Amino acid sequence: MRILLTLLLLTTLLNCSGKQKEDAVSTPKTIKHDDITAIDAEFPLRLDRVNLQDNKHTFHLNDGIVSKIDETIRKNAEETGLHDNPETYRKTYINTIQLQGKSHTVFVVLLKSYPIGEEVGAKVLFYDNQKKEFADKDFELKLFALYSYDNGKLKPTDLKTGLQITYPEIDITDFNKDGIQDFKFKRLYHNGTFNALHTTILAIKNKTIDTLYFCEKGFGELAEKRNCL
Repeated sequence: MRILLTLLLLTTLLNCSGKQKEDAVSTPKTIKHDDITAIDAEFPLRLDRVNLQDNKHTFHLNDGIVSKIDETIRKNAEETGLHDNPETYRKTYINTIQLQGKSHTVFVVLLKSYPIGEEVGAKVLFYDNQKKEFADKDFELKLFALYSYDNGKLKPTDLKTGLQITYPEIDITDFNKDGIQDFKFKRLYHNGTFNALHTTILAIKNKTIDTLYFCEKGFGELAEKRNCL
């Protein structure tokens, strides 16, 4: 009788153990904010329409891309005078947005100031889809005049709202009419007294970033009347 009871107890324990293992395998991994992941988005990109906490469109990246993004965060922290250690440089990181183009994938690495994380900027990385390599340099997209960062969200500034700026920050175009995608960036320049919309068009070729076009359109009655792309 004791032998029978012992066998029944062992069988029960083994079944419970097997179920726990099964549950552990089938349970999806929770995406933590500290992980370097990417939010899948589309052109044209309007940052005020991106939900930075949307796990549904968040996915993990391969080790090479994660390493490049981490290096970008680290370099940005060094440029802003932060010490190179995990307790500081990673606190400047907000999130990464991926935009899939025909020839290149764009990774928008969103960054914030530290320790007060209100000012927002971005380092834009260009990844060659065929050669599987990044361009030699990144492109800095200054966003502090357009957005602030608060409680895990990008919030339009009073300037963006007051000037009624609704343009996408990043879009694709064919500036040279050669059938190759180029990348158009718009940002608000602000120095305290003067506001202007900056438009920049970049071409990526052989790991090199070339500026094809730049235009500054000022706001106000005294600003030069100019139409930018």
